[in-house]
Amino acid sequence: MLERICRKQIVFTSLEVMDPKMVLHTRKKLAIFSGVDRNSFYHLIFRPEQKSRFLLKHVQEILGFTTTLELHVKHCYKHKHLLLQAPLCSKAAFLLHENGWKVYDDLM
Repeated sequence: MLERICRKQIVFTSLEVMDPKMVLHTRKKLAIFSGVDRNSFYHLIFRPEQKSRFLLKHVQEILGFTTTLELHVKHCYKHKHLLLQAPLCSKAAFLLHENGWKVYDDLM
């Protein structure tokens, strides 16, 4: 899963899995990873488990989850990554790009 990010020569010194039920109080099926690279920049990685199109409403949920996570861990994330298994809506892609997210196709 992280091979796509590692191809960009990002090496994490620490990477932890966050439980969405405990931290975000949601029942959504998504994997959340929080990591620190060698330059001490924080990375946030979301991997939702859905096959249907990733729409604008999903982006707004992800942005809300991000602010909740930043309040929980008490720091801001410099880099944010989204690994998708579904097609991406053009409006959603624009909003993600506008907010500093990098989107990867995770079609396995």
